[in-house]
Amino acid sequence: MRLTITGADGFVGRAVVRRLRDAGAVADLLLVDRAFAEPGPERRLAGDLTDPALLAAATRDCDALLHLAALPGGAAERDPAASRSINLDVPLRLIEALAGRRLVLAGSIAVFGAAPAGPVDDGTMPVPDSVYGTHKRMVELAFADAVRRGVIAGAVLRLPGIVARAPAASGFGSAFLSDMFHAAMAARPYVVPVASDATSWLCSVRACAANLVRALLGAGAERAAVTLPALRVRMGDLVGALEVRLPGVSFTHAEDPALRRAFASYPPLVTARAAALGFTAEADVDALIDAVLADLSPNPTQG
Repeated sequence: MRLTITGADGFVGRAVVRRLRDAGAVADLLLVDRAFAEPGPERRLAGDLTDPALLAAATRDCDALLHLAALPGGAAERDPAASRSINLDVPLRLIEALAGRRLVLAGSIAVFGAAPAGPVDDGTMPVPDSVYGTHKRMVELAFADAVRRGVIAGAVLRLPGIVARAPAASGFGSAFLSDMFHAAMAARPYVVPVASDATSWLCSVRACAANLVRALLGAGAERAAVTLPALRVRMGDLVGALEVRLPGVSFTHAEDPALRRAFASYPPLVTARAAALGFTAEADVDALIDAVLADLSPNPTQG
């Protein structure tokens, strides 16, 4: 099976590639990104997907493609034109280019807007209130129409908060959710910018990668976007568990109302459709911490 992964050198992309390598199920893998930090055994294509020639090269010889490349939410809000080019136009071109084949697109819970009324389930209507979320929702609609017309197979998967990204990940307003883990690993004080009762939907990168690979190697076409499972985490519970697991860390809270509303006011989440399709996430805070700390070790392994 010939697979292409865009955004392959990003945080989630590297986890997907590790999982595919460990599975040994793919003989022909093309990795696409703006640049690559280090060499590897797979074929690589460096460049900008907004370039029609590069997009054509990325899609020419694959049976299925996983599209992870995106402009993050904070950066999208600052530059709506760039967001349109990267987060909307590129996926629309991929839908056209992959006609008759399989395409899995990384969507986002941003389509529900900040502080969605809850609980959120498979029947909840998306109401985006950001440039990023709006463009992601537009892609969902275009993909659904392509599936309706029998043009393409695959799915749009709405990703929750994925931890733990590199410290202060550029363009991600939700970076504090990952920075908490890095501070705990380094046993240094950290001021959490939301109160202890704030709640977020989180998933480890290894669970996220497993879900993406499952969709990529699967069959069938999901017309409606699939909201992936996530653990609804109360910040006070996460802080307490990290303090027990990694003594020496010291957390305090100083709430930023804007961050609270955007990334830490999430209601209960019910993802029955995703569960029926075989997608999973961590069951509790301890399992989430286990997965994240394993991935932050010098030689991360897949579980």
